[in-house]
Amino acid sequence: MHLDRSKSKAMSRSERSPGLSRPGFFQRGLTIVELLSVTTTMGLVLSAIALIIGPTLDAQNRTQAKVDTVQAAAMALYRVERDVRNTDAGSIWTCTTSGTPVCVAPSTALTATSAIVIATAYTNGTGQFQLTASGTPNWQGASVYWVDADGNLTYTFDPLTSASYVQGTPLRASDAQTAVSDAMANGGKQLARWIQQMSIAEPGYVHQVSFQLQTRSTVGAASNETTYQTDLETRN
Repeated sequence: MHLDRSKSKAMSRSERSPGLSRPGFFQRGLTIVELLSVTTTMGLVLSAIALIIGPTLDAQNRTQAKVDTVQAAAMALYRVERDVRNTDAGSIWTCTTSGTPVCVAPSTALTATSAIVIATAYTNGTGQFQLTASGTPNWQGASVYWVDADGNLTYTFDPLTSASYVQGTPLRASDAQTAVSDAMANGGKQLARWIQQMSIAEPGYVHQVSFQLQTRSTVGAASNETTYQTDLETRN
């Protein structure tokens, strides 16, 4: 009878704690070797993913940088070309923008400049093209293009009402200087960003003008530099 009660009690305890009798109740943890193996494998997998995705992202950045430089030059080139084609070769000036502007005629070789001043016969710079009774351009003032320290190409029209300029006459160096001073004081319309350099020349051929824009855009780790050059003939 005593043995039966002991067995009964033992069975009762086993039934109340069934988990103690399950195989593998005490689970073994990861060893350092296993942990290092898992970490190494994950590192290799992530490195492989980075090698696959990285070039794709770089390609997108390179494409965007290229698009930025093209967009930067398209509008600017159109506006400058229009003004050069409809002006007089003797009324184009290259100028400095810091302090008191200094304006000179373009050299025969492409030379970087901070500002370009062009005589225009368009009303307010963008309106109807004005002609005299004899059919020659009736100059209305000056179109001013300049690149600031941040690479922004800006445009404005200056009627030169505060100067001794006589409407209908070609621009003198002093007129161009006044136009740049007015532009620096009053500002203008931004035409393009990412302009690295603006250059102009009058090679010596009749009515010919060369114009060049260098643009640079950086997106992420990718950058793009593009140079645009055009050779134009002035109206007069």
